[in-house]
Amino acid sequence: MNEREIQEQLSEKLVQSEKRMADCKHDFAVPIYDPETVQQGYGSIQDGAGSDPHWSFKGYYDVEKPRWSRECKKCGKKEFTYTQEPVIENYKPKF
Repeated sequence: MNEREIQEQLSEKLVQSEKRMADCKHDFAVPIYDPETVQQGYGSIQDGAGSDPHWSFKGYYDVEKPRWSRECKKCGKKEFTYTQEPVIENYKPKF
Protein backbone atom coordinates (compact mmCIF):
# COMPACT_ATOMS: atom_id res chain seq x y z
CA MET A 1 0.00 0.00 0.00
CA ASN A 2 1.53 3.32 -1.04
CA GLU A 3 1.16 6.71 0.64
CA ARG A 4 -1.63 7.93 -1.68
CA GLU A 5 -3.78 4.90 -0.89
CA ILE A 6 -3.16 5.38 2.84
CA GLN A 7 -4.25 9.03 2.56
CA GLU A 8 -7.41 8.09 0.63
CA GLN A 9 -8.27 5.44 3.21
CA LEU A 10 -7.75 7.90 6.09
CA SER A 11 -9.79 10.55 4.27
CA GLU A 12 -12.69 8.11 3.89
CA LYS A 13 -12.49 7.21 7.59
CA LEU A 14 -12.58 10.92 8.44
CA VAL A 15 -15.71 11.46 6.30
CA GLN A 16 -17.42 8.50 8.00
CA SER A 17 -16.44 9.79 11.46
CA GLU A 18 -17.80 13.29 10.67
CA LYS A 19 -21.08 11.74 9.50
CA ARG A 20 -21.40 9.72 12.73
CA MET A 21 -20.76 12.90 14.75
CA ALA A 22 -23.40 14.82 12.77
CA ASP A 23 -25.98 12.07 13.34
CA CYS A 24 -25.17 11.66 17.05
CA LYS A 25 -28.01 11.78 19.58
CA HIS A 26 -25.99 13.71 22.16
CA ASP A 27 -25.70 12.39 25.71
CA PHE A 28 -23.96 15.19 27.58
CA ALA A 29 -22.01 14.66 30.79
CA VAL A 30 -22.46 16.87 33.84
CA PRO A 31 -21.45 20.48 33.07
CA ILE A 32 -18.14 21.59 34.56
CA TYR A 33 -16.77 25.01 35.45
CA ASP A 34 -14.28 25.83 32.68
CA PRO A 35 -13.21 29.51 32.98
CA GLU A 36 -11.85 31.39 30.00
CA THR A 37 -8.98 33.87 30.25
CA VAL A 38 -9.62 37.09 28.34
CA GLN A 39 -7.64 40.30 28.12
CA GLN A 40 -9.14 43.49 29.52
CA GLY A 41 -7.78 46.90 28.61
CA TYR A 42 -6.79 49.63 31.04
CA GLY A 43 -5.82 53.26 30.68
CA SER A 44 -5.79 55.16 27.42
CA ILE A 45 -3.24 56.52 25.01
CA GLN A 46 -3.68 58.74 21.98
CA ASP A 47 -2.67 56.99 18.76
CA GLY A 48 -3.55 59.61 16.20
CA ALA A 49 -2.96 63.32 16.02
CA GLY A 50 -4.42 66.35 14.31
CA SER A 51 -8.13 66.76 13.62
CA ASP A 52 -8.96 63.05 13.93
CA PRO A 53 -7.23 61.65 17.04
CA HIS A 54 -7.70 58.02 17.97
CA TRP A 55 -7.60 56.64 21.51
CA SER A 56 -6.79 53.07 22.46
CA PHE A 57 -5.96 51.10 25.60
CA LYS A 58 -2.59 51.69 27.21
CA GLY A 59 -2.19 48.03 28.07
CA TYR A 60 -4.01 44.78 28.84
CA TYR A 61 -4.20 42.35 31.73
CA ASP A 62 -5.68 38.86 31.96
CA VAL A 63 -9.09 38.40 33.55
CA GLU A 64 -10.83 35.10 34.26
CA LYS A 65 -14.33 35.03 32.71
CA PRO A 66 -16.77 32.46 34.20
CA ARG A 67 -17.73 29.79 31.67
CA TRP A 68 -19.20 26.29 31.82
CA SER A 69 -18.76 23.44 29.36
CA ARG A 70 -20.32 20.07 28.69
CA GLU A 71 -19.07 17.27 26.46
CA CYS A 72 -21.00 14.53 24.68
CA LYS A 73 -20.08 11.09 26.01
CA LYS A 74 -20.54 9.50 22.57
CA CYS A 75 -18.99 11.85 19.99
CA GLY A 76 -16.99 14.35 22.06
CA LYS A 77 -18.85 17.50 20.92
CA LYS A 78 -18.16 20.31 23.38
CA GLU A 79 -20.57 23.17 24.14
CA PHE A 80 -19.82 26.31 26.16
CA THR A 81 -22.07 28.81 27.94
CA TYR A 82 -21.55 31.98 29.94
CA THR A 83 -25.05 32.16 31.46
CA GLN A 84 -26.58 30.55 34.53
CA GLU A 85 -30.09 29.97 35.76
CA PRO A 86 -31.33 29.55 39.33
CA VAL A 87 -32.13 26.02 40.50
CA ILE A 88 -34.57 25.50 43.36
CA GLU A 89 -34.06 22.08 44.85
CA ASN A 90 -36.68 22.00 47.58
CA TYR A 91 -39.00 24.01 49.77
CA LYS A 92 -39.62 24.00 53.49
CA PRO A 93 -42.68 25.22 55.34
CA LYS A 94 -42.70 28.77 56.60
CA PHE A 95 -44.57 29.35 59.91
